[in-house]
Amino acid sequence: MAGMAQLNQPERYELEKKNTDDYFAVLPSGREGLVIFRATDEYRKGEGDVWNVVSLDTDLKERWNKDVVVDIKYSIRAYDLKDSHLYLLFREGEFAKSDYHLVRIGVLDGEVERFNITNEIELELSHLTVVNDKLILGGYVRYSPTLMSYTFGDDKLEVIPGFFKDRSDIVDLRENDNSTFNVVTLEKDYAGSFLRLRMYSYGAEILFEREVRMQGLKRVLSAKSTGFVDGNIALTGTYGASKSNYAQGIYFVVVKPEGQKNITKYLPFSDFQHFFDYMRPSRASRMKEKVRKRVESGKEFKYSSRLLLHEIQWTGSGYLISAEVYHPRFDYAARPVSNNFYGSPYFMGDNAVGNQANSRYVKQPSRLMNLDDANGFEYHQAVVMELSQKGGLQWDNSFAIDDIETLSLEQVVHVGQSEDRVNMAYLEEDKIRFKIIQKDENIEEGEVDISLLYEEDEIKHTYGGMGSAVHWYDEVFFVWGYHRIENRMGGDIEPRRNVLFINKLIFE
Repeated sequence: MAGMAQLNQPERYELEKKNTDDYFAVLPSGREGLVIFRATDEYRKGEGDVWNVVSLDTDLKERWNKDVVVDIKYSIRAYDLKDSHLYLLFREGEFAKSDYHLVRIGVLDGEVERFNITNEIELELSHLTVVNDKLILGGYVRYSPTLMSYTFGDDKLEVIPGFFKDRSDIVDLRENDNSTFNVVTLEKDYAGSFLRLRMYSYGAEILFEREVRMQGLKRVLSAKSTGFVDGNIALTGTYGASKSNYAQGIYFVVVKPEGQKNITKYLPFSDFQHFFDYMRPSRASRMKEKVRKRVESGKEFKYSSRLLLHEIQWTGSGYLISAEVYHPRFDYAARPVSNNFYGSPYFMGDNAVGNQANSRYVKQPSRLMNLDDANGFEYHQAVVMELSQKGGLQWDNSFAIDDIETLSLEQVVHVGQSEDRVNMAYLEEDKIRFKIIQKDENIEEGEVDISLLYEEDEIKHTYGGMGSAVHWYDEVFFVWGYHRIENRMGGDIEPRRNVLFINKLIFE
């Protein structure tokens, strides 16, 4: 086993949190640093509502801190951080057929640009991504999937051509590295449900289109596309039985041009060495014994669970896939909720819909997962695995999640690659739980207290339901949340302070 690793917190940043502040968002921008933005309670007469935006470098030092005023008639709908810019998308009023106002802010220089966008389509917004100088919006017009684009500097949205079946679902929208973008829809015909992958050029022309059908009666529960690897795009997601909302495994498809056969792999949970690790040892042993007996008899062992799939990462030789086993609650009792309420990518608003791009705020779960009535979620473990370029399982591992509950379905454990290791972390109250693995070998697992700014600082209250431990770049994470702190040292140090805190976290 490799030498023991260390988890260091060399920097901490604090920003005053007023009782009237509605929310903060903390977004990673790789080696460019972090961006914080928040709605304040300030209103400037004749101008509008005041938003505060802060840019930090990788040492958590303020690069700039400025206010952005937005007309009160606009409400925020989504945001994204891409190519050194923060994008804040506002909509006039609450009607789907309303105009938009886009604010673009440079991460490094703080330059603010504004764009008023005319909209003549009654679009129920669900997905968003940025491709060069275009904003790509996905959503529904009278239940039919629709794509629209906006070129920065123009005055209106344009409909992207392409036939979409009524009452089908957009399940993924993402940009590629070569100025193209993918959209994946789940559609249905007389033979059953199937996925359709479309790849568009920067000019919104369809470059590639292919149907992907599941084997037998398998039902798609989630889908994510990858960028190009050796000229191919892959799809991965979870599948279950035809009429079940529970996943039975993960599928992986290398999508080939028309006339060539797709490469499809199905990985039932029973194929994983560590999927049952979160169970009590006695139950885990019984499950593994059932798997062994079924395999010996030549039959498949079908185990079902709820699984939240994260983004897919390319390792250089395969695909790193992570996910979380969770349980929805439909009778959620009023009690303190743990972290990660505002930490993952979502749209914002009363009619918010989940987004798998990089827009953030509270969301409703994907309609494929049939969780509309759920009002709480419990998490059991994170699973992580590497698949080969053709979908073969190379290794798998797991990380138990202790006593975490959220009000919306969120990513709790964040995962980052560092040379030949994989680092995992999540926030639990005032502790950071972590695990370091090397393929299926466990290097180290433990927890550390959140470091404070001054020696005599004492945490008096942690605001539940807000904050997260997030992968930043390489071996670096950051952890953020809200603290009420007391300090009796005296002098220039405030005796009491309410703060948004950000701690830099380095796996060494």
